[in-house]
Amino acid sequence: MEHTLSIKTTARYYSLGEINSSTRAVWFVFHGYAMRAENFIKEFDCIADSSTVIIAPEGMHRFYNRGTQGKITANWMTYDLREYDIENNIQYLNSVLEDLRSTGLPDEIQIGILGFSQGGPTAFRWASQLSENIGILVAWGTDIPKDVYTDNKSLQKINLSNIKLVIGLEDEYISSDKVDDYIMELHDQGVDFDFHTFEGKHELHEETIRYFHARLMDDNLEY
Repeated sequence: MEHTLSIKTTARYYSLGEINSSTRAVWFVFHGYAMRAENFIKEFDCIADSSTVIIAPEGMHRFYNRGTQGKITANWMTYDLREYDIENNIQYLNSVLEDLRSTGLPDEIQIGILGFSQGGPTAFRWASQLSENIGILVAWGTDIPKDVYTDNKSLQKINLSNIKLVIGLEDEYISSDKVDDYIMELHDQGVDFDFHTFEGKHELHEETIRYFHARLMDDNLEY
């Protein structure tokens, strides 16, 4: 007989920049499968400045990347106990935001959320239940979870969040046919988003990151 129970646990996140009275923007960036937040956050050094703070939560599932040895990496969930992991992730991420508020995060601030690969669904599920306004919400090399856009309240929330769907033209995990079908499905489901591509594989792209940050700071910026 299987049993489940709730326990108190410890999680971590990484940051670039310091929160103070001059902070105008915070980006929450979610790593992909078998990655580490400590390394992933370095991809966003290009937009970290005196008015911008980058926050990289880390998936609470850690494992060796080669059997019982090698580098330690993390992921957000598996299909086993999936619903519990979704809830645990949301509670953890809400705690990250509360921790930032306790350090003096200004109330009037621009929030950007970016989920890369496996981190995308977790980012969107968290974003869909936030009371805070989200300036830009990015799904990068990933999909928007169906349970978010088929729920009217969640769909309404993300549609207010300036959604960006980003795919590398040479992404080895996502075929062009799959992209076309997925874009059609999102349109049919009423998801309001902008589609962006770049010359690259299943990876981040500095120029696109810089552009999204510029749009977060100035919504009137032309593409």
